[in-house]
Amino acid sequence: MKRTIKSTVVTLTACAALFFAGIFCAGFTTASAEGAADQCIHVYEQTEVAPTCTEQGYTLYTCMECGEERKDGYTEAKGHNYIETSVAVTCTSAGYTLYVCEDCGHTYTETTAAASGHIFYDVVVPPTCTHKGYTTHFCKTCGFEYTDNYINELKHSYKENVVAPTCAEQGYTEHTCSICDEVYFDNYIDALGHNYETEITKPTCLDGGYTTYTCVTCEDSYVADYTAATGHTYAETIVEATCITYGYFEHVCKDCDDRYVTDYAAPKGHKYLEVLVPATENSLGYTRHICVDCNYSYLSDYVTSGDVGYIPEPEEPVIPEFHKHVYEIQTMDDAENMSLIVMRVCYCGKAKQGYLSVTFTNDEGEITEDKITGNRIDYSEMFGQVIISIADENGEQLKAVVVTAQEKQVEPTLPDEPTKPDEPNVPDEPNNPDNPTEPTTPEEPNKNVAETKSSGSGAAVAIFVVLIVLILGGVGGFIAYKKIKAKKQK
Repeated sequence: MKRTIKSTVVTLTACAALFFAGIFCAGFTTASAEGAADQCIHVYEQTEVAPTCTEQGYTLYTCMECGEERKDGYTEAKGHNYIETSVAVTCTSAGYTLYVCEDCGHTYTETTAAASGHIFYDVVVPPTCTHKGYTTHFCKTCGFEYTDNYINELKHSYKENVVAPTCAEQGYTEHTCSICDEVYFDNYIDALGHNYETEITKPTCLDGGYTTYTCVTCEDSYVADYTAATGHTYAETIVEATCITYGYFEHVCKDCDDRYVTDYAAPKGHKYLEVLVPATENSLGYTRHICVDCNYSYLSDYVTSGDVGYIPEPEEPVIPEFHKHVYEIQTMDDAENMSLIVMRVCYCGKAKQGYLSVTFTNDEGEITEDKITGNRIDYSEMFGQVIISIADENGEQLKAVVVTAQEKQVEPTLPDEPTKPDEPNVPDEPNNPDNPTEPTTPEEPNKNVAETKSSGSGAAVAIFVVLIVLILGGVGGFIAYKKIKAKKQK
C-alpha cells in the first residue's frame, strides 16, 4: 500500500509540472475543448515485472482510474538455466541428453547414441502329450520376448500296472503315461480283510502290559487287553567319594535300570605329594603338587637360579628339544592310614604306571615280599620299625624308607606250677587186738610240712591273681589291635 501511494504522488507531481508548462499529461487529448472535460487525470500504480528466460523485465505503470498502462525501465532476458540428464540407449530407442530449464521448464534433447537392438537367447520348450512345443526368444538386455517354431503335442502312451488288493484297500489297474506320467485307474477288486496274530507285552515297572494284534498279511496292528505296571525293584550300590566328587548310594531298578541317589558323602579332597623341581640357568624352579589319589597337579613357589629374577628373551628363536621323560621316585608316609604313598613322576607332571616290587623287613629281621600295582604300599599288618625297599618291574632298586607300624602285642607268660606239699605220716595199727593198748597218739605233723602247705596255698592265690591280670591285659591288647585295624580299613 505504501508503494502504491508513493507511485501515485510521483505521478500527480509530474502531471502538475507538465500542466503549468502548457503540456498535457499522457493520456489526455488536445483535439477539442469539448473533450477536455472527459480527459483522465491518471493515478498510476507501479509494478516491477522480473525478466524471464526469454523476455525482458520492466516497470509497469497502470492507471488506477482508466486502466491505461505504460512501461519503462527495461532489463535484458536472463536466458535459460538448463539441467542435463543422460538417458541411456535401449534396444529400441536411441540414447540422448535431456536439457530442462529449472526456471521455466523449457526442454530439448540431443541424441548421443543410436538404439542398440535386441540381443536374444532362445529357450526351447519341447512338446508334451497335451501341449505343443515351441521356442521362446528372450532379449538379454530389455526382456522383450516372442515365440515361434511351434510343434504339435505328442499324445499319451500308457503302461499298465496291476495292483493286487490288500486287507484294507481295493486292487486295481494303474495306467501311467510313459511320456508325461499322467495316471488313471480301472478294474477295481474288493479288499481281502485282516488276519491277526497276537503278541503279549508283559508289564514293566512303570508301564502296563498289553496284547498287540498284528495282521500276518499287511502288518496292520492294534493294542488291547491292558494290565497294570509291576513297580520298581531297586538294588543298592555304594559309590565312594573321590577327591572332588561326592559319594552316594545309587539305587538302580534291576528290571528297568531306573535310578535315584541318596546318602551323599562330601568329597575327600586332594592329598598332595610335593615334587621339588630345582631351578636351572635357563629355567624356573617350582614345586609341583600331585594328588596321590586322582593325579591332579598344580605348580607353586617359583624360583630362579640367579639374582636377575627373570629369564631374558633370546635374540634368535629357540627350538625346544623333544621332551624325554625322566622319572624320579617320590614317597610320602600316610601314617594315619598306615600306608606309604609312592609315585614315579617326571618334572613335567607325567606319572609312570606299572607295578613295584616291595620288600618289608621288620625289626626282627623277618622279610616279606610283595608286588604293588597302585600308588599305596599298605603296612598296617606289620609291627614296629619296618624297612620298605622299593624296586621297579625290572628289579632295579629305587628307594628304601623306614616307617613305624603298629606296636607288637606281648604274649602273656603263664606262671610255673605250684610245689605240691608232702603227705603227713599215718601211725601203724596196734598188733594185739585181744589186749589192746591205748593207741599211741601220733605225733603232730612236722611243722615244716604245715608251713609248706600254708606257703603253697598263698603261692596259688598269687599265681591266680597274676593270671587274671595277664588275661585282662591280653584282652585289652586285642581290643586295641581291632581298633587299629578298623581305623585302617576306613
